[in-house]
Amino acid sequence: MQRYVGVLVALAAFALYWTSSFLLEARHATVHFGADTWFYTELAGGDVFARLSSNYHIDRIARFHLTTVVLGAGWMKLLAPLAPWIAPQHLLKAMFAAAGALGVWGAMSAFAAALPRRQAVLWAIIYASSFSVWYFSSIEESKILTATLSALYIATYLHLRQSWTLRGAVLLTAILLVACLNEVVAAFLIAIPAVDTLVQHGWRWRPVRWICCHALTAPVALAILEGITRSRFGPAGLHPEGSNHFSTFMYYVSQNDYSPPSLYAFALKWAFFNIAAPTPYADYRADLSINYGGDFPPVLANYFSSPVSAGLIVLFAVMLVVAVLPRYRATALSASSGLLLGLLVYAVLRSVFFLVFIPWECLLFSSSVTLAHLLMVGIPFASSRFPPKRGLLAALAVLLFMTNGAFFFRT
Repeated sequence: MQRYVGVLVALAAFALYWTSSFLLEARHATVHFGADTWFYTELAGGDVFARLSSNYHIDRIARFHLTTVVLGAGWMKLLAPLAPWIAPQHLLKAMFAAAGALGVWGAMSAFAAALPRRQAVLWAIIYASSFSVWYFSSIEESKILTATLSALYIATYLHLRQSWTLRGAVLLTAILLVACLNEVVAAFLIAIPAVDTLVQHGWRWRPVRWICCHALTAPVALAILEGITRSRFGPAGLHPEGSNHFSTFMYYVSQNDYSPPSLYAFALKWAFFNIAAPTPYADYRADLSINYGGDFPPVLANYFSSPVSAGLIVLFAVMLVVAVLPRYRATALSASSGLLLGLLVYAVLRSVFFLVFIPWECLLFSSSVTLAHLLMVGIPFASSRFPPKRGLLAALAVLLFMTNGAFFFRT
């Protein structure tokens, strides 16, 4: 029964994301937060690999997000017979909506492995309604592919953690490889099983050796991506921003601002705006001449400009207090301590990297830690002695949907 519920939630998420994609397109709201949608719309033109050597946009994303390019090319080829009835651009949008829906299914599988099943459905709805997952599932961007692969990785590991099998370990490694080919810093996911295994088993070689083999996936993926870059010299290679991973990293780091206001804005986006939109508008510092639709103002108090978002913050604060208050706090979380620490290390590593790399566009990369953040809250909350847990979660899900829906459904 739980499996069918998961499929229904994922199908509802697909319908929501695909519908939202048209609403965002209608009001020219697909380039917020640094999204490079005009790069990915080139995939709708078909013959992707034939145009790779001459098209700057396809060449650029193929160097860093190979999984998205390969998937996009295959998707458009597969659905080409539908082109007379559905515009190619709409078919491409459906691919990203489907990727987001698959991530919702993966998130529900992860929640079901770590939490009581009745709560898992509500947490999956919260994940599906979280702002960054919803937004990047509704536009043409590689970031939702990384978020979905991260969710599938975490779900697979949680099930593998319950019953280790060689087949499960191979599947986990395959997911990691595909994720790293889409975004090489997906390698930080390795921290989850690595830290959890060390907490459970210490430095004993037998439990740790599969992690060492598993971790080799990241340098293999980087070698593949850099090998593709060096085997040809397309139009993207003429600019340091798009030539290879090292030059891109140095290009952005050399321009970054690490002042206190910048660090504060990063923290707000990464920890709060990632989950809930603070306002229905995101036109802060918009400059359409460079295809930048704007961002949310870095003001935490904006949540209290609406009774709905204010109520959401209050409920979330109650959840956090319940998880740590001695009266309600779980008496035993030792079985999950390694997992929670692994999720924390993964989230911190990813946050530190993007703080250094590109802090002003960090919301663009935040959806890949959404599930980790929710699990770090959900596991202690589910283990607490707070009686109305499901009621609070249901109210939180409704308020979150209303808060983020105000952004997507406004005219």
